[in-house]
Amino acid sequence: MTESPLSSRTHREQEAFNEGLQRDGYMQVFDHTCHLFLQRRDQIIRDELQYGQGKDVLELGSISWKVWVEDNGIRPANLHCINISREEINQGKKNALDTVVKPHFRLMDANCLEFEDGAFDFVYGAAILHHLDYVRALNEVCRVLKPGGRILFVEPLGINPVGKLVRAMTPFARTVDEKPLMFKELDELEKRFHTRHYYEELFSVPLGVVSGMLYDNPDNWLTRFAFNLDLTLNRVFPPLRYLFRHVLVVGTRK
Repeated sequence: MTESPLSSRTHREQEAFNEGLQRDGYMQVFDHTCHLFLQRRDQIIRDELQYGQGKDVLELGSISWKVWVEDNGIRPANLHCINISREEINQGKKNALDTVVKPHFRLMDANCLEFEDGAFDFVYGAAILHHLDYVRALNEVCRVLKPGGRILFVEPLGINPVGKLVRAMTPFARTVDEKPLMFKELDELEKRFHTRHYYEELFSVPLGVVSGMLYDNPDNWLTRFAFNLDLTLNRVFPPLRYLFRHVLVVGTRK
């Protein structure tokens, strides 16, 4: 039987993550660009995931739970972590050997979740939606969320033309089928959820790269200037936010 386009895509993603992406050098270049935004992100995640205390929680992925849930003292009643990569599932299990939280790890395609309707209070994931059949995956997230259930996702944006050029020049750091979020994908979120968006990194990117060339410590006057500039631009000139590098989306199911 001939595979459908979706199953072919899923298979390619699975192979790519089993083999591992070559991202170490890529991430090192951008280490200073995201340092202060990651601190802000961690605080937002810590605050939002408090909702998951004692509740049924699903991670699309199997890696982020250690830092986001365990290290923040979040204790869900049940935490399920799914992944199409056996290697990442195995890594998640290793991380759980000495933790309080003991997730249920399952090899599963996020485009076709094997859970009952309304099974979860909270669904989250780090840089996962842009690897999926986006609309189908969002529909599945809605299906397995309880009425009023919440989401939290961190995703790359693909609107900035300079960012598009960087991605084109670094194919080794990404999978063939991944697609950063554009206006259409942001609109799809709005159709299903009441959302809040936290945009990350615009001028922090070029100034952060310069900072990495000049300083060892990513917390310096240049990165602080860039961070505060980005926050100011996001506040006073909202259209610029779509040119940022990442977005953290918090939402409640409509």
